[in-house]
This record gives sequence, C-alpha cells and structure tokens, in this order.
Amino acid sequence: MSFTPARRSLVIAVMLGGLVLASSVPAEAQRAYQPLFDKFNFKAELSWVGTKTSVGLFHEELDQGAVLNFEDDLNMGNRQSIPSLDFEWQIGKRHRLAARWQNLKRDSNAQALTEIEWGDETIPIDAGISLNFETMQLFVDYTFYPWVKERWALGFGLGLRYLDLTSNLSWTLEGGQVIEGSQRADVAVPLPYLNVEYRLLLTEHWRMILTGGWLGITIGDNSGSQWVGRAGIEYLLGKRWSVGGSFNVATIDIDADDIKDDDGIGTLNLSVDMDIWDFSIFGRVRF
Repeated sequence: MSFTPARRSLVIAVMLGGLVLASSVPAEAQRAYQPLFDKFNFKAELSWVGTKTSVGLFHEELDQGAVLNFEDDLNMGNRQSIPSLDFEWQIGKRHRLAARWQNLKRDSNAQALTEIEWGDETIPIDAGISLNFETMQLFVDYTFYPWVKERWALGFGLGLRYLDLTSNLSWTLEGGQVIEGSQRADVAVPLPYLNVEYRLLLTEHWRMILTGGWLGITIGDNSGSQWVGRAGIEYLLGKRWSVGGSFNVATIDIDADDIKDDDGIGTLNLSVDMDIWDFSIFGRVRF
C-alpha cells in the first residue's frame, strides 16, 4: 500500500494530534502515579542498530523480478549508529500514549555476479550496482492498565507503526557499449499491532519496562505482519531525570501490489522482509 506525500503527512499529523490532546488532562491526575509512571517524559537515545533486509520487486505484466538480500547480495552494511527519539504522556491512572521515531539511511556498491531481473529492468553480469535505501519508522502506542499497584503495572492496548521505505537501485556496465539503468520503489504503510506492557519498580531508583506487540493484517491485495519487542531498565535521578539502556526489535513482512513503475505505466509488486534491532543508551527528562 502506498501513500502520497500529502496523505503521509496527514497520517503523522493524526498520530501526533492524538498525543497533543492528552496534554489537556489535569496535571494532578497525571502526576499521581510517579515514579512508576511519569506525567510526561521525553527520551533521547543513541542507538546501535542492526538490520537484515530482503526486498523483492516483480513486474506484473512481464512476469519477471528477483528477491535481493541487501546485506549479503549488495554488500549493504548491517550496523549503524543513529539517534532515536521517544516521548510519553500518562493520562490519569490507567491510560498512556507514547511514540518512538527512527530514521535509517544506508548506501552500498556491489558488482552483479549473475544477471538480475529487478522489476521491469535486467541488470547484466559484471554491472556496478549502487543502492540507496532509507527506512523511517514511527511507533505510536496506546496502553490501558487494568492492574496498577504501588510497584508494578500491567497493561495492554493498540499500537501503530508507520513505516516509510525508499529504495533506489542503479547500475552501469562499461565496455564496448555503456549500459545503465535504475529502479526506484517507495512504500509507506501504517501497520497496527496489539501490545502488552509490564513495568516494575525494582527499587526506589530502578525502573524496568517490558513491551511486546504483534499483528498480521491484509487490506485488499496488500498484507503485512510484524513483531515488536522492547526491554529497558533505567536509573531515576530524582524527580526530573533518568538514564538507562534498552533493547528494541521490530520485524516486518510486507507484500504490496500495484505500485507504479518509474514511468507510471506498468505496475510492480513489492515484498519486504526486514528485521531491525537496536541497543540504545538514553537520557530521559521527566515532568
């Protein structure tokens, strides 16, 4: 499923608008359950990210295409250090809204060892291949907590992962005749999931949070499934600050049909199988 830039902006605006509305809840109701929860917090992370990415691009009419493993077939690095941003609002005793954002940009250069049919293009043997691949993901979670105790809470809810992928593959073969070409594929999908969260005050200053989520969904000819997992521990520095570390993992399996090719004439089918995981250290501002 693909979205125009205007529709992508609308999706993000709706997500963030819901979070802004949470700020209208009386502050005292939001503060009542610290330090298990914070009324509001903002977290800046330094994330060491690992990836595993397989992308297939197939032309419907020509019945040709291929699945490429970006890390193995195209020498794309699978390690990167990037910033990640998070924030949360606690709405009263039992309701929480949260968001997490990441953006990964990767480039690689490789040589075609065999002939590759990529969408409606054919990459010849020995061609030099250049790949630019960008992944933006935004997680927005709502969690309801039926069980809130003095030192622990357990809740469940709904999450939405907005995933925007851009892949630009180009190649050149020089010799008696210069052969070159390119193929670009964009896909932007909002993928919901069911989530569960457990948080625990280990001591007066140590807090642990565990989150997991999953859902598979099909809309028309497009389908996707995903797993989301997070585990973090942090040290509370008084009422306003905390520091800690977390491990995060998000998998995705997408099949998107009827994507227009570069000329806007033919249609392409895109498949994406991607795992993203990261270890992060962070500082959190608590209000």
